[in-house]
Amino acid sequence: MEKRRLTSYFILEEVFDRGISLKESYGKATLSMTKRDSGFIKELTYGVTRMKLLLDWYFLKSTGKEITNVSKKSKHLIRMAIYEIVFMKHKDYAVLSSIVDIAKENLRNQDKFVNWAIREFLRNYEKVILPLLSDKKSLSHLYSFPQHFVEYLISEVGIDRARQLMKFYNEKPKHYVFNIETKEYREFLSDDILSTKEYILDPLYLNIFRFLQIEKIDTVLDCCAAPGGKSFLLKSFVKDAKILALDKDERRISRMKENIERLKLNNIKTETVDLLTSDLNKVFDLVILDVPCTATGTIRKNPDVKYNFRKKLDTLIPLQYKMLEKANEYVKENGFLLYMTCSILNSENYAIVTEFVSKNNDYKVYSQFFSFGIPFNGGYGALLRKSGGKNV
Repeated sequence: MEKRRLTSYFILEEVFDRGISLKESYGKATLSMTKRDSGFIKELTYGVTRMKLLLDWYFLKSTGKEITNVSKKSKHLIRMAIYEIVFMKHKDYAVLSSIVDIAKENLRNQDKFVNWAIREFLRNYEKVILPLLSDKKSLSHLYSFPQHFVEYLISEVGIDRARQLMKFYNEKPKHYVFNIETKEYREFLSDDILSTKEYILDPLYLNIFRFLQIEKIDTVLDCCAAPGGKSFLLKSFVKDAKILALDKDERRISRMKENIERLKLNNIKTETVDLLTSDLNKVFDLVILDVPCTATGTIRKNPDVKYNFRKKLDTLIPLQYKMLEKANEYVKENGFLLYMTCSILNSENYAIVTEFVSKNNDYKVYSQFFSFGIPFNGGYGALLRKSGGKNV
């Protein structure tokens, strides 16, 4: 049995049936694999996830059956086969044989249906007409975004811009590195090597820091710091800043320490601690709070986000506000609080900040940055200034 396809099948099962993130499942499954094998699995699993609803359209139009009536386990294999044939241009017979073998070994009494479905698809898929761009349901299938997400984007930016954004979100992401001395970034290719002054950074954060025009500061608390990108970025703007970096994930803090040493940065201390249970008994000129969020601004590299973000909002939004209130305890009078997300949803961004400022009248919004994306990831930053507060 072809191991790469079998591994891909198990990854998709974890993502869509068990709620495990694609990044986590893929990372664990390919940890000890060769670059060639892990690359094949990434293309297949990320591709199926990215284009799931369009693959379902191909299935419907070529077989006359709704994918919703197919068993969970069969869906993954059928989508894999369609993606390989349509997007990866793999040979029909090789895909059919491998996928049916997986069905025989792993799907009780479903191999015959999987065999029929793929053969029926092969007979008819070249006749399939892609969805039109005339309504939200068609856009949902064509760009493989849930209809509620399509509706949200249209309500925010209009239908033409929404199409442009969805097309962009379905592109494979590029990776960038930032030079802490030159303050420049470049695209990072798979065979590149980092210099002693470079680290991987999403340019979104660079844009936020530049746009918000953070003033000269002395002391900084980075609340959800690991693996360190925001602290390192701040050091490139304010070299003498003294930074305390917190994160509750010990493994990620270890990575941050390694980067601090590699970049030869001074005055950055790290602590493994949860912000919400912290008791620092000190205040800072600037507190940076990059909260856990739906990550809807990072769909290019996390395509599973677009299908599951809504069910996370009920827990994330109260957590984000609670963390913002806790971060407030560590801001000096006339100090700054920088609230950040990699989300494009208003409910996690402006709405949170508006509520916080309305309940804490010693704060005012100093500046804000927001991007839906293009050419980088989407996200939000709000720099708040505190006045009339009390020092510890």
